[in-house]
Amino acid sequence: MAKARRDTLTVDLLSWEPPQVEARFDAQRVRAATLAGKVCRVLAEAMKEDGRSRDEIAAELSAYLGEDISRDSLDAWASEARDKSNIGAYRLIALVKLLNSPEMLNELLSDTPFLVVDRKYRSLIERELAIETRERLDRFISASDAEWRSRK
Repeated sequence: MAKARRDTLTVDLLSWEPPQVEARFDAQRVRAATLAGKVCRVLAEAMKEDGRSRDEIAAELSAYLGEDISRDSLDAWASEARDKSNIGAYRLIALVKLLNSPEMLNELLSDTPFLVVDRKYRSLIERELAIETRERLDRFISASDAEWRSRK
């Protein structure tokens, strides 16, 4: 009996997964009991995934902000044990930009209805919102026409 050949040209539809729109870290790696703890875990994970050393990140962050940021500061901000050393918002934004990490913001916003999406999708989102608005207007016009016709 001849062995059946596997079709290598046909895509397996069951193995398809939709593209990931929301940039996120592995949930297990950033899970924490408190929001302050989550900030620390997210910072640590972002710096780990970046690949540069914390000394390099501190030097680039110092240059970008025009103030001295040490590796010790980065270590303190990323440590759940040092709860008095929370990162300032402007420094967090600078770090997101420096590390090019939308994952950081999406993780910190995970308990809200908000999402950070790549700017390249802005026109597509605006288009979809315009279509929704047009559909609402079309329904309103149809209902108004129907009411007008019923009163004649």
